[in-house]
Amino acid sequence: MNMLLGIWRYKGVYVVAIILTFLMFNGCSENSSTDADTEQTDSIEIEDPVEAIPETPEEEPEVKDDRLPTDVDSNYIITFEDDFNQQPGTLPDPSKWQSQLPWGPNVTINSELQYYTDVLNGDVKAPNPFDFDGNGNLIITAGLNNDQQVEATGAEYYSGVLTGSESTPYRDGYIEANIWFEPDVAGFWGAFWLLHRYYESPQDTGENGKRRTEIDWEFVRGPGGEFLGGPYSTDRLQVAYHYDDGQWSVSGSGFNSANGEPGLSMQCNGTEINNVVGVGPIKLENEEDFAGNWHRYGIWKTDEFVKWYLDGELVASICDSAIVSQIDMYPIINLAIGGNFPGPPNSDDYPTSMLIDYITLWEPQ
Repeated sequence: MNMLLGIWRYKGVYVVAIILTFLMFNGCSENSSTDADTEQTDSIEIEDPVEAIPETPEEEPEVKDDRLPTDVDSNYIITFEDDFNQQPGTLPDPSKWQSQLPWGPNVTINSELQYYTDVLNGDVKAPNPFDFDGNGNLIITAGLNNDQQVEATGAEYYSGVLTGSESTPYRDGYIEANIWFEPDVAGFWGAFWLLHRYYESPQDTGENGKRRTEIDWEFVRGPGGEFLGGPYSTDRLQVAYHYDDGQWSVSGSGFNSANGEPGLSMQCNGTEINNVVGVGPIKLENEEDFAGNWHRYGIWKTDEFVKWYLDGELVASICDSAIVSQIDMYPIINLAIGGNFPGPPNSDDYPTSMLIDYITLWEPQ
């Protein structure tokens, strides 16, 4: 034990000596290194850190709404839209629509047979013509009134109309509706149209003197009423432009005034419009019926022209700022029954419905 201890002590001293020597040498090295680093640091000017320059993001390509016709400017933006995504059993949005024409539900025009139930103002004289199918479509129904409703309204039929006179007047823009209506309904007269905003007011006349202007897409089927010929079929649709309360009209029968005085104008492709050659009627290339199928009906109006579009394609136009209304107009969608245009309906065909997927307005930014 003593011999081992002696050896350990001896070796312990030896080991300690080595350790102390190492520590002394290492300490000197560290001090030397620290001094050198300090001198080096003192001799080098430290620059301010350089901020990273963010990469400039690539601009998102401008995406044009694929519903807009190709010739409509890409800077047009949506300023009004109703896609009718409401639950069944509800009413149209009163912030967007009125359910009566400017002259009210008690005034009959064109010898029509329907009463427009003004449900958004609490009218219960006739059935509610509006509903939603839960798939994003508005349903406008026209049907027969019962005896009590006939007595209350003075009309054999009830139906619906929506007007955007308060929410959607515009002067320059493209408006489109996606519409479906039933086939083989006699006396059917549906329409998507624009009306002069100031119907009964001092502002009724625009800058170019054209008053009570109207631009029409009309879906008509029937034998034809008094003074307006026929028969009419929904394999061809009527488009028309009227002004001076309809005294002057450009339609499929030409450009004429009420007393037969001929007009002269031009389509945008250079085709002359006169008292024989007008605009429309519009037909599908395969001559299929429009009824029973969805189609997009559009109107592009500016102060210079009126253009009609079917499924995004230009089908008729008037390029004449002298006769195009230069004042605000607003959209109307309605389902009329009978009257001077389609002629008498067949009561067996009613009730009948027209569906609207959306109505959208684009205007320049």
